[in-house]
Amino acid sequence: MEPSESNTKPSPNEPDIVLLSFVAGVIWVAIGLVIIHFFQDESFADIMLKGSEFTVQLLAGTAAGLAFGCIGVLMMKQPKLRAAVDEYAIMKQVKELSLNNKEIGAVSFFAGVSEEILFRAAIQPIVGVWLTSVIFIAIHGYIKFGSIPQTIFTLFTFSLSVLLGFLFIWFGIVAAMTAHALYDAIVLYKLSKETKLS
Repeated sequence: MEPSESNTKPSPNEPDIVLLSFVAGVIWVAIGLVIIHFFQDESFADIMLKGSEFTVQLLAGTAAGLAFGCIGVLMMKQPKLRAAVDEYAIMKQVKELSLNNKEIGAVSFFAGVSEEILFRAAIQPIVGVWLTSVIFIAIHGYIKFGSIPQTIFTLFTFSLSVLLGFLFIWFGIVAAMTAHALYDAIVLYKLSKETKLS
């Protein structure tokens, strides 16, 4: 059975999430390039080429992304943690959009690449892994300490960001991008699947 048009294209009232992700990505990259140009000794090309071989970076990023993605899915299976996760505005928006697999892939790719250029390649060399991770989860709206489940999720997202920071240091930017994109894809797929089932 062929999918209906309403399942493959956004309705006039829904945003084109892929286009929005692309535009946001371009903005993040532009900000990152400005920061690198004015506040770092290395060029953007040097940062992109630095680190382990490309395949090693891909393998390291894939392993980290799968590990944290699976942990994220397991956390969402715990009712109290799930209730806390569902309170975050970004999670509500994702569930409302009911993304298809192509949209999940595109959104995850754009976020993984652009956010790592901004946070890991541009900001982290200036302020360090730990402060970059605080900024990263703050911008995503993940800092909440109102309950134990919220605190656990805050610490989890902070740990994920710290891991991305060390992947950048140990392997290179491609490793961080891969882990970020894969984590996003796993979590978005889980949320989208639940939305369709409900």
